[in-house]
Amino acid sequence: MKYRTASVFDRDFARLPPGHRAMFLTVLREHFLPAIAAGAFAGTPPWPRRLRLHRLTDSGIYSLTWNFSSPDGRATFHLERTAADEPLLVWRRVGDHTIYNHP
Repeated sequence: MKYRTASVFDRDFARLPPGHRAMFLTVLREHFLPAIAAGAFAGTPPWPRRLRLHRLTDSGIYSLTWNFSSPDGRATFHLERTAADEPLLVWRRVGDHTIYNHP
């Protein structure tokens, strides 16, 4: 799946301590991307429970939890379509629970 990052995501990511960035990227590589490849966006199979993925609003913003405790790791994203009508994942925010104030 193609993706892009919002500028605020880039700033959030740069502020994460190196260990937290590494945790986030590991979860993407080991859990999130394999789930997408297996068809989780279509609902089969379901998202891994470990990601605690859920929709935040009616506007189509989703949240995934990449760590439950220290650090409290969350990220938000939404889906768009490219000009070629392919799905495009847009990373919106990354950090702790406070990103939900402006997801």
